[in-house]
Amino acid sequence: MAQIGRKTTYTPEEEKIGGFGVYRDDRGRPVYWNRFNKTAYLLTGKTKPFRTYSSRFYIGFIAGALTYVFNMPLIACIAIGLLVYAVMEYKFRSFLKTLPEIKHFDPRNRVNKIEAEAKMDTYKIVLKIVLAALMVVLLYVNAMQQGYTGFFLYMNYGLCIIAAILCIVEIRVLILNLKNKKG
Repeated sequence: MAQIGRKTTYTPEEEKIGGFGVYRDDRGRPVYWNRFNKTAYLLTGKTKPFRTYSSRFYIGFIAGALTYVFNMPLIACIAIGLLVYAVMEYKFRSFLKTLPEIKHFDPRNRVNKIEAEAKMDTYKIVLKIVLAALMVVLLYVNAMQQGYTGFFLYMNYGLCIIAAILCIVEIRVLILNLKNKKG
């Protein structure tokens, strides 16, 4: 965030931040609202670490999935995924303590994740659509070639569905992005 005269301008990173628990205050600054302890934290200047910590669920899942690639037992993969998530959760809670709190914050002005991502470069959005679609195809082909059955077949199908949903969401982002550039 920078001051130009009496006007406050925001960096592109602060403009793009959005998602679950992210709001804007009356000055348009990004704020994280913690529903559990009813506390608002100002994210100005700290958007990059916040994005990393807000992906803690995905990072834990990816850690568990990657350990499975190394032929570890399923219970060990789940334990490692949960351990990585727990460490990220602890670091996130420690990170929140470093942020300035906002007193008497009213969380009404929620920033939608799609609206936040629509401010990205159009080429990046198209790339995300293509990669998500390729992931769907590759997961399906992999499941068929490997001859998976049971749990692993259903896990691959579940990942295909998640990637397809991600592709659809990114298409919505692209449509909003193009609409914003027109108008």
